[in-house]
Amino acid sequence: MPKEKNSRVVITGIGSILPNAFSVEDFWDKIKNGNSQIDFITKFNTENFPIKIASEIKNFDYTKYLSTLSPQHAEHYNTETLAIMSAVEMAQKDAGLTKTSIDPTKVGFIDSSSRASLAWWEHAWQKYQEDPEKFHDIFNRYSVLMSMSSTPSTLTAIYNNIQGFVTCISAACVGGHHAISLCFQAIRKGRADVMYAGGHEFPILKPVMSMYSDPKSRVMSLESENPKNGLRPYNRDRDGFVLGEGAMALCLERYEHAVARGARIYAEVLGHLSYNESSHAFRMDMTGLKAANGMKKLLKISKRSLDDVGYFCGHGTATYNNDLAESRSIKLLYEDTPVSKWSPVGSIKPIFGHTFGGAGIINVAATALMLKNQTLCPTINLTDPDPNCDHDHVAEGPRPVKNFHTAVSLAFAIGSQSSFVCLGLPE
Repeated sequence: MPKEKNSRVVITGIGSILPNAFSVEDFWDKIKNGNSQIDFITKFNTENFPIKIASEIKNFDYTKYLSTLSPQHAEHYNTETLAIMSAVEMAQKDAGLTKTSIDPTKVGFIDSSSRASLAWWEHAWQKYQEDPEKFHDIFNRYSVLMSMSSTPSTLTAIYNNIQGFVTCISAACVGGHHAISLCFQAIRKGRADVMYAGGHEFPILKPVMSMYSDPKSRVMSLESENPKNGLRPYNRDRDGFVLGEGAMALCLERYEHAVARGARIYAEVLGHLSYNESSHAFRMDMTGLKAANGMKKLLKISKRSLDDVGYFCGHGTATYNNDLAESRSIKLLYEDTPVSKWSPVGSIKPIFGHTFGGAGIINVAATALMLKNQTLCPTINLTDPDPNCDHDHVAEGPRPVKNFHTAVSLAFAIGSQSSFVCLGLPE
């Protein structure tokens, strides 16, 4: 029997629940114009705490997005659940789809979060410790739902009538890419017509921040005066990442299905590659060689050459090791090509902070919008490049480009994990 041809996969919808970015337009405006949403922390008192800044969501009203959600149910849902539900609902509408416009068994949802429900656990345990008698019922039947990392994805599926493959994965900062990969494969192999890839994270909690601000291995910024300048990727004086919270969702769709209904297409997913470098428990291979080889494999899988790539949306966490290893991998990728001929490598993390499990989805959404709008977003706060990271980071501001048709999204994670997604404009 002849081998069946794999289906093409495109992005037709984007949903954003991020600090002051509750729409695709808001999200694009913030990243294009380099408008950082990082500010002083208000969720808890930081007077005797080393970390002072984060990117917090404020004024989020789920009723604007989940109009048919019963208030009796919603009162038992935590913020992260309502946020990812809202993001998927937004992505669905942005794609021009409804709950009943497609066979629900041909629709799935893969979510990503590195520490789902941790905020609920902290809240519940604190209340119980304050007064066990008064809050004895905090661990009731609804706590079974709110304490599970899979709950945001399953409740989203129920609300949106998604009856295909639904799950939540936890793979730290590459989790969003892994969600996209599972969606990509499901559509390519004909198991689904539409898949939603999501990522959410609400890590602005003292225990989480304490772990990353340990003086022996601190990777978080200690900026205490100018929050907007706290996250400085590739800069000589970079001081670490800043945490952000929120949810992002993408609607991935079979190309023929999208074209048949006249859908707007942001970008095509050309390929994905994830692997473990087996180098170090906390950081990527510092030579950059394994990442460079990974990107070469990705381009081969995607049937693209290095000359095709017009932009790399970097992981860009502003930690010393990550930025250095990432830059070394680009140098090895280009081998003897002069730096002036390398394609730009940028980071959008100074805008919304580092969102762990949501970072890969946000990164790919940004990359897709850059392709669609033929504009590269700036890497802000880059005023004095590290000599080892001194190549084109679009530091001057938004850059209009022509004939920009291929881009690569990068993600790296604790546990020696690396991941790449190649996007293109559909031909």
